[in-house]
Amino acid sequence: MPPSASVVRNKPAGRVVRQSPIERRATPQGGPASLEVIVEPRIARRAAASALIAGVVADALFDRSPLGINVALATAAVLILVTWFGPDRRPVDPLDAWLPILAMLASLGPALRTDPTVVTLDLLLAAAAVSAWSFAVGGVAVTRRTASAVAVLGVQAGAAVGVGLVWLLARAGADGSLATTTRALGRLAPVARGAVIAVPVVIGFSLLLTSADAVFGRALDEALRLPFDVDEVVRRGTFSIVAAFLIGGPVAIAVGASKVLTWQPDALAPSEANAPATTAVQSASRSGVTEVLVVVAAVDVLFALFAAVQVVYLFGGTDTLAAIGMNYSDYARQGYFQLVGVVALAGLLLLGAHAVVGRTRAFLVAAVALLLLTGVILASAAVRLGLYQGAYGWTELRFYVAASIGWLALCVVLALALLSANRMRWLPHGLAMGAAAVTLVVSAMGPQAFVMHENVARALDPTLIAAGGHAGLDVGYGATLGDDAIPDLVAALAVIPESERQMLEFMLRLRRDELEAEARTAGPLSWNLARTRAREALALLDDG
Repeated sequence: MPPSASVVRNKPAGRVVRQSPIERRATPQGGPASLEVIVEPRIARRAAASALIAGVVADALFDRSPLGINVALATAAVLILVTWFGPDRRPVDPLDAWLPILAMLASLGPALRTDPTVVTLDLLLAAAAVSAWSFAVGGVAVTRRTASAVAVLGVQAGAAVGVGLVWLLARAGADGSLATTTRALGRLAPVARGAVIAVPVVIGFSLLLTSADAVFGRALDEALRLPFDVDEVVRRGTFSIVAAFLIGGPVAIAVGASKVLTWQPDALAPSEANAPATTAVQSASRSGVTEVLVVVAAVDVLFALFAAVQVVYLFGGTDTLAAIGMNYSDYARQGYFQLVGVVALAGLLLLGAHAVVGRTRAFLVAAVALLLLTGVILASAAVRLGLYQGAYGWTELRFYVAASIGWLALCVVLALALLSANRMRWLPHGLAMGAAAVTLVVSAMGPQAFVMHENVARALDPTLIAAGGHAGLDVGYGATLGDDAIPDLVAALAVIPESERQMLEFMLRLRRDELEAEARTAGPLSWNLARTRAREALALLDDG
């Protein structure tokens, strides 16, 4: 019998029926079927253990190794793991048989090419194909679905990366088997399990926070001074945990997490709202409540320590030279990328915890604390980005980081509001709407036009440059921008040195000739505001 199969009997006939562990149904005579178990705990234990072991193996494959054939080996291993844990390992829809082939072909890209763009696209394609295959072996016909339905599966796959492993760990002890191994701890057994789970999570957040803030890193290093290289352990441990989460997502989908991640409001009629199926699902989703709360509380403590350092040193301006041998400006202009990543991961942790715990008083306290402390971390990232931009000017990357900070701030406020109103089910909708709004704002502003305009303004007005910052205009970078930046590039000719002016004028004239040639052949339906403004600005150039 496959590891994921289960056997039940239909009474009164006593006929043996082979069923998936995802849905074990008890069907009373003449009554509707009801869902008793989402996934068998023993299968969840095997799946979680396999994902964790695979994370360690992934570290061995990729540690200090460039991408190559190791990507194909890892992809093949994950495909085998997902297929093995598929319910009853039953045949998938024949139209989905191309998905593992696509995953393997895409995974060979990093072994054939080194072009960063090509490698990135191949990795994304392989990941998408593996995720789709995890749905296929779980009983979902992927290829036959509409584009919108496939998009929903993509969202579920993304959510599974954040919560799939946590869900498996929570389900692993649902039958009490893990409790028997820790019976001596009595009521502290869930806390102990939560502490074990919290260790890699806290280590991962600590790694990001210490790399973002030198004062916090020094303090943590002194508090945890050990006779071995902590950085090496943290680095490899974090990689293994991240890899385990990435692998645990598809595995969790294959064994049944998609049924938890999918909200089907019309699945039950109002009169069936309190049916045994709902009760069973809610009971299953509440497994591992204490463990998850311990993890969130541990992250709260870590964030609180980091927030205290920010209040004293970053916001308070305490002498950093004496603390870490680094002046304040250098200290403050670092870490905003890492802090944005911390905020994003904290959001995934919150969503996963809410899916497991639900709305309880303990969760509300821990979640509100996490959101408020996350707000402090986000403010730290914004301050650091502002100081860095004041010293060195804008780039497209810094612009998009600023936009992401704005979106994440909106997410924190929205999560607090929905949490207090007990409407967390609307959070994904709110996040999507917020992302759409930020995208529209970014499009209206025009990143290239904004970046060039602000940098030219810095060159014209030195008071906009922070103390110790970089003066002047990076003409080479500006020349790489598109037509949106051309009006400000033309204006910059008046303030840049003669040697740079000649090079820039030559490039602008080339672009003017290209736009004029396009205008002669293109019809009125190809009108574009950026190109029109560029033509008007370039028309002011003389031909000397």
